[in-house]
Amino acid sequence: MKILVTGGAGFIGKHLVKYLLDKGNTITIFDNFSNSEEKSLEYYIKSGVKIVNGDIRKFDEILKETEDQDVLIHLAAKISVSQSILNPSETFEVNVDGTKNVLEACKKNYVKKIIIASSAAVYGEGSSGMKLIESAKTNPISPYGKSKLKMEQEIEKNNKIDCVILRFFNIFGIGQTPEYAGVITKFIEMISSNKPLEIFGDGMQTRDFVSINDVVESIYDAIKNGKNGTYNIASGKAITINELAEFMISLSKKDLEIHHISEKHGDIRYSEADISLAKSKIGYVPKLGLNEIKNMLM
Repeated sequence: MKILVTGGAGFIGKHLVKYLLDKGNTITIFDNFSNSEEKSLEYYIKSGVKIVNGDIRKFDEILKETEDQDVLIHLAAKISVSQSILNPSETFEVNVDGTKNVLEACKKNYVKKIIIASSAAVYGEGSSGMKLIESAKTNPISPYGKSKLKMEQEIEKNNKIDCVILRFFNIFGIGQTPEYAGVITKFIEMISSNKPLEIFGDGMQTRDFVSINDVVESIYDAIKNGKNGTYNIASGKAITINELAEFMISLSKKDLEIHHISEKHGDIRYSEADISLAKSKIGYVPKLGLNEIKNMLM
């Protein structure tokens, strides 16, 4: 298949493109390198990947590159919650208006299928012990979450294209960029530097962490099996940040302290996914748990 990956030079994109190459696909990366560097793609260039320095906010650029593509995987986005609070207009410009351009270009060029990266941030605040299902009320608490929800709503208006929306929960894995880095990556940096682990607030907030390798598999599942629909992509298991910190310290075999600092604005308290719909409809089954952190600590 010919597959175009917007934002393909980012954290998810690099893992995904390597996986798709190994499956024998022809890949084009479309990226403006705001979250990454073109020089980091040397392996992909040698492997025959076409690299396009382009911006989804410029319709003519994305229109040109969607010609003769079978599938488009849309990862390009402004991904920082804190930056979305500081500059909400740019977040909406990229995440909403840019996605409108992607949809229109795919429609004009008869792209058969689109896989769209959304986020658990669309739900906003969950409830302790309650798993979020795709039909749950959406009430995002950050401009980033609001932009992703608005993006989803724009996609739903456009029912002429086969489009699968994947709501990713807290992704972790090797190679996270500083802008993308979640709490696991930040804890690893602290452990590597023999520094105390810092936790925002009381540490009782819950998260559903999913390995980048499972995320990549979910995208491939969506290509193979998915028709129009929205699916949670997560592990289906929640852990508190306090428990995570203690677990990672035990894996490291170091004697490190845990420090609690003031709460972060826009931080969700409870987040845990029900992944049964993704299992039944696209065949997604997470294979890797938090033990994969061992590989990141090495």
